[in-house]
Amino acid sequence: MSDPERQLDPVAALLQRAAQLSEPERLDARAAFLRRVDEEQARASKKRAVVRWAAPLALAASALLLVFSFWFFWRPERGLEYVVEGAADESGYVRVPPDHPASITFSDRTRIRAAAGTRLRIDETRNESGARISVERGRVEAEVTHTGHSDWRFVAGPFAVRVVGTRFELLWDADRERLEVVLHEGSVEVEGYSGSGAVSVRAGQRFVGDALARTLHVSDATARGPEPAPPAAQGQGPEVAPAPPEAAAPPEPSASEDPTPLVAPPSGKPSWTKIVSQGEFRRVVQEAAARGTQSCLASCDAADLNALADAARYVGQSELAEQALLALRARYAPTAGSRAAFLLGRLHESRGAAARARAWYETALREAPSGAFAAEALAGKMRAVQSLEGPAAARAVAQEYLRLYPGGVHAKAARQLAAQP
Repeated sequence: MSDPERQLDPVAALLQRAAQLSEPERLDARAAFLRRVDEEQARASKKRAVVRWAAPLALAASALLLVFSFWFFWRPERGLEYVVEGAADESGYVRVPPDHPASITFSDRTRIRAAAGTRLRIDETRNESGARISVERGRVEAEVTHTGHSDWRFVAGPFAVRVVGTRFELLWDADRERLEVVLHEGSVEVEGYSGSGAVSVRAGQRFVGDALARTLHVSDATARGPEPAPPAAQGQGPEVAPAPPEAAAPPEPSASEDPTPLVAPPSGKPSWTKIVSQGEFRRVVQEAAARGTQSCLASCDAADLNALADAARYVGQSELAEQALLALRARYAPTAGSRAAFLLGRLHESRGAAARARAWYETALREAPSGAFAAEALAGKMRAVQSLEGPAAARAVAQEYLRLYPGGVHAKAARQLAAQP
């Protein structure tokens, strides 16, 4: 065999192995290839005399090696592949027929079963690490494979469920804007509407999020999830608050409670912020009652007051939530005042108190016109004005929302209002 032919041998060998190499083997091969290039360059520097007729073949071998290395070693990772059975796949949009379910199987062995009538989109696949699934309506059951670098998102309305590896059911009622997630294995994090933060849900738990009532709830999976609060009865004014999602409430402190200032929790005890992130909302409310609610309102730091306000909202204790938010504004106005104003607006809106909600939303916008909650506060003001004065009066607010946030979550509702005569 001639020298030029020998120079082509490494290329032929690598090409024969290319289809069989696993990812670790591919990385090893890449390293070996780079070492071989270094060796060849070093050898060439010592042997300047090269047979002229061999130069073209050597050049061809080098070019082939470069092309192969670019294709094989540095090619971009492929995204997940999937197969839809039982429904048509229209460029990632899956419309399940009303008379039978469908299934979606991904190349990492993740499997999604969609109930009859479900609508969902496979928005993107992330280089074999996961995908983003938007559920427009209906129920899905998912078994997500944990690969060590999995990153999946299931989006429904304003909610986003972050998944690494787990088995769960997800039901999204688009008409009622209500999400229910039941965890069978693993854990997930659910991000709610703006300002609600992420909530951890573990195996054996049920998460219920109501975007209209602005409530989040985590309970035992065997318990029935809370239903949305019913509308106010005929003849009741707009200030009547809906029933809380849970009937039972932790005991309020008695008048004989020790009013001494609250001391910091013992070292090593989880913070209320951490407890809220784990979905144990009632525990925070109970601990506040045990320490002395009024003492906490007077002496808790901003983080604990925020956590207490969130926990109280999530379990339906709106009065306690309002007290915590007002305490935040009274004691920490420069740093937490605008957020508290926004949440007070949301709290009064959930009660049906549109006038108070509007006033607090306007306060939040005045104090932080470009803050983290400005878009949601402006949308809240738009809803409040529509409730108080009608769609025509809300048109100017809707136009302002579209000017500032043309791709915002509430853009569709704003466009409908902006089109009012």
